[in-house]
Amino acid sequence: MKAVIKGCKANFDIITTVPGDKSISHRSLIIGTIPKGVYTIENYAMSEDCKTTIEVLKSLGVSIVSHENKLLVNSPGVYEFHKDVEILDCKNSGTTARLISGLICGANIKTKLIGDESLSKRPMGRVIDPLEVMGGNIYDFKGTLPIRFEKNRGLTSIEYELPVPSAQVKSAVLIAGFLSNGVTKVIEPIPTRDHTENLFKFLGARVEKCGDKISIENSPIICKDIIVPADPSSASFLICAALLGHNIKLTVQNVLLNESRKTYIDILKAMGASIEIVGKGIVNNEPVGDLVVYSSELKGVKIEHHIIPSIIDEIPVLSVVAAFAAGETVFQGVEELKVKESDRVEGIVKNLRKANLKATYSNNNLIIQGFHVEGETSTEGSVSIETNNDHRIAMAFAILAMKLKATIIIDNWDCSEISFPDSKTYFSKFMNFMK
Repeated sequence: MKAVIKGCKANFDIITTVPGDKSISHRSLIIGTIPKGVYTIENYAMSEDCKTTIEVLKSLGVSIVSHENKLLVNSPGVYEFHKDVEILDCKNSGTTARLISGLICGANIKTKLIGDESLSKRPMGRVIDPLEVMGGNIYDFKGTLPIRFEKNRGLTSIEYELPVPSAQVKSAVLIAGFLSNGVTKVIEPIPTRDHTENLFKFLGARVEKCGDKISIENSPIICKDIIVPADPSSASFLICAALLGHNIKLTVQNVLLNESRKTYIDILKAMGASIEIVGKGIVNNEPVGDLVVYSSELKGVKIEHHIIPSIIDEIPVLSVVAAFAAGETVFQGVEELKVKESDRVEGIVKNLRKANLKATYSNNNLIIQGFHVEGETSTEGSVSIETNNDHRIAMAFAILAMKLKATIIIDNWDCSEISFPDSKTYFSKFMNFMK
């Protein structure tokens, strides 16, 4: 369904939170159900992707009862999962597909993994390659979903250097490594988000990190209740809307403040954003706190290649912010953006140009020329945003309404539910939805 957005509301002091973190929600089920037992998950992200993980685990034999965003989970233990499941449908969720692949191989499950049209175009070789080396029995694999898993003779540990910085690949190998014989070591030259390691440690697993090497081995773990902090990636859209607004103060409460997830905040501060971080403690091995944001005048920055993996989800919204910052912003080495839910590089460049804003892609770099004047841009009438059914493109370009005189038309707002449930309610704190 289209969303038609006109102008921004005159809100000056907004206090809110956002739904639970998607990455931790996925892992709280996929890893949390490995031991036998009963536990609860508070503030589980009820996004479409995270609902997919619920359905996949149910298909494997896990009992999951949900009440709003709280789950009661009763797991038979990974070795008692159903061993022959005809199909596991990952729909649009790349996290589900990649992490569950490690679990399937480690638990010796026969199944066929499928996804929707978008997910079926995304690369899976980077996950399947190390799993096959470990002893995974995978048939008819042609680089993408569908993938057929057959029974194997048990996995053996490996030492594996990530060919690309990917928390999903790392997590798949660590999950499979935990369920294998020996000590599995993953080397990541460029660090990625570490929620998998943190959750394994929280449950009692032997996980060690030394330099760029992470080691894991099969060890006793127990079910524990898990609290999911608010998602910093979802918060980024509201934060950026507040920054582009006029005289707005925004407080987002109980946000995940993991170092690997708040890099975009450091970038915004380097651009001149007024953002205060108020720490509130540690929840299941993850730091949480409040973010206090004030509307700010911003300047362009250069974002180097090694930082990109830490902001891969936030690049679309950072690109929109950069379009209204003084000077030039360069995102170096963003080729990974081309194989997300859509070609996000193309989506960013095309949609910024529709709004008469300057963006180019050259030599794997995304370059935004900022339009920075007091008031509004010369764009009038309406700007129609093509999302290609990509949730982050839809939400990133909604915040154009904070600056443009034009009416912003998002061709498919419903896709935002993939990662940000009830997103319209949160965005309405800033913007006027006309339909």
